[in-house]
Amino acid sequence: MDQDIECVIVGGPQHGTVFNHAWAASSTKPLGLSTRDGELCLAAARRQDSVHTRYLLLHPQATGAQFLTMLVA
Repeated sequence: MDQDIECVIVGGPQHGTVFNHAWAASSTKPLGLSTRDGELCLAAARRQDSVHTRYLLLHPQATGAQFLTMLVA
């Protein structure tokens, strides 16, 4: 069964873009997507607070600073 999860792209031209993505929890494929520039962004972390869970999808051009900023934002 698909579930809607909230994702944010870290790095690249779409840095900071937040969107909902349908994903089957039983899938054997990693969570990821292709951005407008054709690069594959894969889930690198999950951030959870009392309201929601957000997955961080890491773009190959992402910097460490961008990733750390999104982890705490």
